[in-house]
Amino acid sequence: MEILRRLAEEPSHGYQLHKDVGVSTPVVYRHLNDLEEEGMAVSSVIEDDNRDKTEYRITEKGRQLLELLTDED
Repeated sequence: MEILRRLAEEPSHGYQLHKDVGVSTPVVYRHLNDLEEEGMAVSSVIEDDNRDKTEYRITEKGRQLLELLTDED
């Protein structure tokens, strides 16, 4: 849920989410892959000076889930 919250604030890449959320990079990417498979997030490749980065964005379906989970708290 924290990853969805972060993506709702702004698009991000896995390493940044790892630093922000405080879990290992493999765990972050596993969750991002799961979110993408379920249509909650979408990725795109962003060209960088040194190498390309994969950026993740929340989808409308992801926002709806986040709203639903937030309303339950």
